[in-house]
Amino acid sequence: MAVLSQPVASSDAVVLRTWPTGETSVIASMVTGEHGYVRMIAKGARSERSTLRPLVQPGRLVNVEFGLRPDRELQYLKGGQVLLDTQMGDGGLERTAYVLAVVELADRCRPSGDRDRDVFVLCRSFLQMLSSRSPGDAGLFYAFEFNLLDLHGIGPEIGSCAHCGSTGEEDPARGARFCPDVGGLVCRSCGAEGIGGFGRPLTRGAHEILLGIDRGDGEAIAVVASDSALRREIGIHLHGFLQFHVPTYRLPAALELLRRPETAKQRASARKDDQS
Repeated sequence: MAVLSQPVASSDAVVLRTWPTGETSVIASMVTGEHGYVRMIAKGARSERSTLRPLVQPGRLVNVEFGLRPDRELQYLKGGQVLLDTQMGDGGLERTAYVLAVVELADRCRPSGDRDRDVFVLCRSFLQMLSSRSPGDAGLFYAFEFNLLDLHGIGPEIGSCAHCGSTGEEDPARGARFCPDVGGLVCRSCGAEGIGGFGRPLTRGAHEILLGIDRGDGEAIAVVASDSALRREIGIHLHGFLQFHVPTYRLPAALELLRRPETAKQRASARKDDQS
């Protein structure tokens, strides 16, 4: 009696998350270009000599061969090769933090339905742009968040008021607010009527950068890297928007790596405020 061979698939993939299982094995969640989201078990991958070990590092673009059995929740990783590792060369702490933040968001905030291949393309593009020495890791991360929101069909309105649709004769960002509950920018007139009261003021500089990021402007992405105040403001706006519209979202843990440690003076001031 002939033994039927097990079906095997091959696809490019981005490694999103891994966790240990058993004594030496690893479970990895990956988003692939051919088969969408796949969870695989890599037998013995925690061994230093394992050929599977390089294939299960989060944030890498890989080509993998794996069993493809629809009746299994976990597929067996059989082999493959690393196509891109953004940490090779001069990858620093900031780059590591943004790579890990992107794959965490891709794993936690995948849109429902058949959009997994779109998530793969988005993750692959981010990793490729990051490795091409394009200036502005933070700007690329914010562009990723914009595109992830677009995949959910809830991209923020930036070019005109999200409530009345007007750009006005004046600068639409003058006196504007960024309001997740309304859908993006709220003009001064609508704000004066009490619309978007839970939003935050949007500076003209942040508005211009958001417009640039939304259309993929490399110059805007670079500016974010050189202006810490703008970087912080834009990060707060996008964090609030994602938190409001995507139930599975939470601030990526990897971004904590970028927080500056508090000085003794700041800690003393915080304790004083707590006691008052």
